[in-house]
Amino acid sequence: MSAGDYAYVNAKIGALRSRMLTQSEMRSLIEVASVEDMLALLKSTHVGRDISKLRDASILKVEGQLLSGLAQEYERIVKGLRREPRAVMDRLYKKFGAGIVKALLRLKHAGAEAEVIRRSFPLFTTRDLPEDRVQKMVEAQDVRELVETLKGTDYYRPLTKALPGYNETNSVAVLTAALDSFLYQNLWAAVSALSTRDRAVARDLIGREIDLRNVLTAFRLRGSDVSVAEAYFIPVMYRVRREVLTAILGLRHLGQIATELPHFGYTSLIASLLKDYDATGKELPFGMRYAPASAEAARAEEGIASVLPLEMALRRHMIGLYQGAFRGDRFHIGVPMAHLFLRENEIRNIITALKLKEAGVDAEKIERMMVF
Repeated sequence: MSAGDYAYVNAKIGALRSRMLTQSEMRSLIEVASVEDMLALLKSTHVGRDISKLRDASILKVEGQLLSGLAQEYERIVKGLRREPRAVMDRLYKKFGAGIVKALLRLKHAGAEAEVIRRSFPLFTTRDLPEDRVQKMVEAQDVRELVETLKGTDYYRPLTKALPGYNETNSVAVLTAALDSFLYQNLWAAVSALSTRDRAVARDLIGREIDLRNVLTAFRLRGSDVSVAEAYFIPVMYRVRREVLTAILGLRHLGQIATELPHFGYTSLIASLLKDYDATGKELPFGMRYAPASAEAARAEEGIASVLPLEMALRRHMIGLYQGAFRGDRFHIGVPMAHLFLRENEIRNIITALKLKEAGVDAEKIERMMVF
């Protein structure tokens, strides 16, 4: 697409971005006394129209309503693009819908019944997952039946191919990883078809996202055999070589990163993020367990544990990259990609704040769990 082709989409995104919550507004939100006060304050912001549609503004229903609104925003932006950029954004939109599929797969694997899911999961719809299909997924008796409800969608084939592995291992991660691999490979192929400027921008943003997802997966699977872990990586190489992921699998504690890993594109980034890792980990609410970064602390707590502090730090890094898409010349595909990534992050921050406020976590700790 030419610069002129992006003018309409950029104008729409500019209007949408002007209404997004600032860090200052988010801080004001978490400093109020209760969830009810937070919801009242949110009704005065751009998300207020969505929240006002709800008769029962429970956190679960608010989350579902905000995600439905984001799905509609995706569709409007996709329709404003043409040719190869539209194909890329459409495949990015599939990744958003896949979040519903993966969440329901996990719940069905855990044995959750339909009514339990309706009470615990923020149900919303997308273009290829309309309400009737989502309800069939919710009502499926087990994982295999849920996969059958997806016949006719892009999600069906990769999940069907992965079912034997699920049957053998009884690990739902086999299915969710297969879905991620399929979607990211399709997205990467669409990115490769873009014109020179768009391709360079999109490859860097999506390539880094894939890299960091693979790095996090390797950290989560530390101690696993390489042959087992291989199935969980997205098979797209950008700046992270396979031997780096293998080396991460062999780490006993995160303090070994500086000495045991070969140098790779994110060595400096990971090392800098680990400086704040322990401090962030100790602030996790609900007593969530984490793996200490230092060798000394790790001696007292070996084994696989939460990498949430690292995940939060990497999300902050990606936010910085996407925010950079709005600097300088904005007539490229990075602008709609960045807007939707940042809008999804805004919703995650809002829902995290609401859930932590409901749990009685104080404002200072809630702010540490926000990702800006």
